[in-house]
Amino acid sequence: MRQPLESYLSTSEWHITKSGWDPTQQGVEESQFTLGNGYLGSRGVLEELPRDSRAGTFFAGLYDNTGAHVTELINAPNPFLLQVAIGGEKLDVSAMEVLDHSRALDMRHGAIFRNTLYQTTRERNKIQYKSLRFISMFNPHVVVMRVELTPLDSSTVFTVRSGIDTSVTNLGLVTEGAKRHFHIHEYTTVDNTNYLCMQTFEKEILLGYASHLTVYHNGRLRHQLRPIFTLKVGAGRTVVITKYFALFTSQTVPQSAVRSRALDTLNRSVLAGFDELFKRHSRRWEKIWQRSDIQIKGDFRLQRKLRFSIYHLLIAATEHTKNAISIGARCLTGEGYRGHIFWDTEIFMLPFYIYTAPDLAKKLLLYRYGGLAAARVQAASGGYSGAMFPWESAGTGEDVTPTWHKDFDGRVIEIHTGERQHHITADIAYGISHYYHATDDKRFMLDHGLEMLLETARFWASRVEYDSNQRKYSINNVIGPDEFHDNVDDNAYTNAMARENLRVARTLYLTFKRSDPKEVRALTKRLKFRPKELKTWQAIEEGINIPNHKDGSLIEQFDGYFKRRKYPMPDLDGSSLPRFPSNVRLERIGKTQFVKQADVLMLLYLLRGMLKNEAVARNFLHYEKRTLHKSSLSTTVHACMASRLGLRDMAYRYLAITASIDLNNVYGNTQDGVHAAALGGTWQAVVMGFCGVFLRDGILCFDPHLPRQWQAVSFKLYWHGDRFDVTVDKRQVLLRCRREADRVRGDKRTVTVQVYGRKQQLELGRLYRLPSGKRTQTRVDVEDIF
Repeated sequence: MRQPLESYLSTSEWHITKSGWDPTQQGVEESQFTLGNGYLGSRGVLEELPRDSRAGTFFAGLYDNTGAHVTELINAPNPFLLQVAIGGEKLDVSAMEVLDHSRALDMRHGAIFRNTLYQTTRERNKIQYKSLRFISMFNPHVVVMRVELTPLDSSTVFTVRSGIDTSVTNLGLVTEGAKRHFHIHEYTTVDNTNYLCMQTFEKEILLGYASHLTVYHNGRLRHQLRPIFTLKVGAGRTVVITKYFALFTSQTVPQSAVRSRALDTLNRSVLAGFDELFKRHSRRWEKIWQRSDIQIKGDFRLQRKLRFSIYHLLIAATEHTKNAISIGARCLTGEGYRGHIFWDTEIFMLPFYIYTAPDLAKKLLLYRYGGLAAARVQAASGGYSGAMFPWESAGTGEDVTPTWHKDFDGRVIEIHTGERQHHITADIAYGISHYYHATDDKRFMLDHGLEMLLETARFWASRVEYDSNQRKYSINNVIGPDEFHDNVDDNAYTNAMARENLRVARTLYLTFKRSDPKEVRALTKRLKFRPKELKTWQAIEEGINIPNHKDGSLIEQFDGYFKRRKYPMPDLDGSSLPRFPSNVRLERIGKTQFVKQADVLMLLYLLRGMLKNEAVARNFLHYEKRTLHKSSLSTTVHACMASRLGLRDMAYRYLAITASIDLNNVYGNTQDGVHAAALGGTWQAVVMGFCGVFLRDGILCFDPHLPRQWQAVSFKLYWHGDRFDVTVDKRQVLLRCRREADRVRGDKRTVTVQVYGRKQQLELGRLYRLPSGKRTQTRVDVEDIF
């Protein structure tokens, strides 16, 4: 007996729901309701493609260049096309009278359910339209959609048009027009199956789509090959249309095998049937959520927003690719930033994968290793040594940073981030170090990580300039995280992160030289690395300029920042973020002390022990009153820093903003895709902010500061191959460390952690209740410094 589509869904607390039809929110909801499995992502367009809808189907790592020097993530054909008409009237929310319309994104099972009640114009007959679709997490190549049509008042003849929408294009950004990156290579039918193959223009990658459609009507199941057909359905009776797809590209299988693999996978899927495919898919999702979910007791609204962030992170990365690929700034949900990869990955998203899926974290770093040769070329082209990673990269890791961009006010301006935003090289080194210290993956370091650290350190050693008068090393002509201030000298974030890059490279080189001398000798020989380079690095570490106020406790964002003009902070908007100051023209913003996003505070967040708590508090209060948060990367850092300082209400406010960035379209551009950094930032604000997880001296530490609204938080994380079950409440931390069966390493039976500043030895398998005791509070002065 056929199950109602609603019965496939999990419970409502796992749903993101939208009721009613608002065409102004169509693009935003399409991004929010994206389905995917890391290999493939498809925007949540309605099946009938209403007016102004923006279908988007993206294969991870599949980029193309139009010949106009525009490399971008390809918008591939949309498989979810299904258009239904009654007597010339199209069932379309933008064209027909809609009595009721709702959709639910089931985050637990990775599916979209839709329920729309239409009324025809002439006969005033009501039509119930329901659909359920998913992109399989069990088999990354399988896509399934089911639609139910029920005429409620009288017998109805439906005309159904089904197919694959090949009219899709990539959006034209700045002054470009729309662009298509593929042409039809082959179309054929085999038995009851359609096969469509496209080929990309630049790299001639094949995209093979095999599809099969079934109709269940009046107790009979038939296979439908023709793309347009009619169905007569009696009043109160339901017809069920199911579409099966198998999608392959020659990035993951040889070109000669794309067709056969797609057809074979499709045939197996049709034989398995909708119920079995959904069961496999949902079981895999259940296992993934077991390791990834965070349960917050006492805050249902924030709980749902957090799961939204985790859901989108889970569909952004996959092990189902032959080559190592990374995650763009908008994941696989839209064309924002052309699908390019930034520092967002290593700094904002990587920690989530390090602690929940370390194998995926390693794959993200292997993407950077694949771009190491290009980074060496880029460094050499600038007159530097070692490797300089590009500000924006795509499939190959080469530089694809555009030189023109639309500013906040719509003006097309020349940008210099590709030339000057060099801190990404240190950010990648930080990500490598973070991964190693959290996983203890020595094999990765010897095969890949150490080489990247040495080459990035070499870059910074060649990038600094020595000032003999001040006896300091400087890094001039850069852009820090705060992009309001272009072409500055001695940006504190850039300099301190470069220093950390040099320190980590030197320290880990010496560590592995002792533990694995043979492999390190082979590496240094291949790199022509000379041990005397270490002395140079140490001298730069000790002498690099970190600008600060005369008493040394207040870091100056860059040399001369304190001399820029200070203005009072503007009022807050409806999202609790500062408005752009009305008394400053956008082109003059760099002359002020206004900060686009966390810069010095980003530094203090990443390098936790750089200053004492009192100095950290002073810096936080100073820059918090100057930051406009005109980037989705910013509020995360403020949430984490405010939490660390015990400013719980302020921290919670910033967390609430971060978690709402895409659900509330805070920046007005969610239609271009969700903000990947905010997704990872929401997770970090909860785990590394309020729950106080951090690393120090090779030890996993917990120092929670839960907000008043929360009673307890429970989650899991991986550490050195073991899994921790963690519960934090207002009085204690509960820990249990479990040894993963496939990660047995020797016979070690204990692990050392630090909780509330006290070291603890934990035996594997035992549950420990570690009370907070007395906590030393940092006094925070609410008065500004200047």
